[in-house]
Amino acid sequence: MSAVVLALHGLLVEGTVATIEPVLAGLLVADEPRLVLDVSQVTVCDTTGAGLLVSVAGAARDRGGELRLAAPSPAIRSWLGVAAGMSGIAAFATVEGAMEADPRDLIGPVATPAAECVEPPPARTFPHGRPRWRVNPSGRARSRRGPASPRR
Repeated sequence: MSAVVLALHGLLVEGTVATIEPVLAGLLVADEPRLVLDVSQVTVCDTTGAGLLVSVAGAARDRGGELRLAAPSPAIRSWLGVAAGMSGIAAFATVEGAMEADPRDLIGPVATPAAECVEPPPARTFPHGRPRWRVNPSGRARSRRGPASPRR
């Protein structure tokens, strides 16, 4: 079965979703709709935009079809592994791969770098169990006379 390809560009945010939603709903009227969204030119996507993609994918599944994303831009890729429901939407590297549902063209969610990759510096040990000098967390020089006393 052939797929309908729709290219989105610009902002996929709360202010623009209202104009895109009726167009997508019209494409989902057919039985077993196959919809490919070319999202390579989407520059910004907020939670409302990601929610729209999830709801369109759900509506397509309910009618026996599916939604596929083609060539997701960085704005869309950032939502693939984060937004609830986005993991259920197939994302492909190219429009052609999405149209053919080529498994070799599938891309997964962008992995977030783990903070644990860098080893912490080794703890310093002191011969008597504690440092000899007090540590000044502010980094400012301390007076040798001790704390300042009020002037008389």
